Amino acid sequence: MAELLVQARGHWMDGMSQQEINNLPESRKDARDSRIQLGDIVVIKPDGWPWGNEENLPRYIVIKAPGVDVETVKHLTESLVDSSNPDSPKMKKKRKYQIPQAWMNQHLDQDAITLTPQEITWALDNIVEKTS
Repeated sequence: MAELLVQARGHWMDGMSQQEINNLPESRKDARDSRIQLGDIVVIKPDGWPWGNEENLPRYIVIKAPGVDVETVKHLTESLVDSSNPDSPKMKKKRKYQIPQAWMNQHLDQDAITLTPQEITWALDNIVEKTS
């Protein structure tokens, strides 16, 4: 079984106004744009992983997917990288994949969720791949 640690709250920069964003130095704008977001798949571990005291609500939700091999889904923790300049790749997003926002919003009151086979199929079919 794979267990996914998923971001369960927004980043503190999510609430910034456009004026505040415009006033950021370029390096801070890049950091804001690449930030971890609600629903981002942070890490994937095998069944029975001893999650720490901080790896629960309000920061994270653990999604348990019985029958899913860690190797099959480990790519879901990749970053989105702009490699148009191979000499200087740039991270666009810390995580390229996320759980759909609507699903996350329905489960923000649970520390851990064990998915049924049908829910696993739905989740894997509906993972959001960020493109920018």
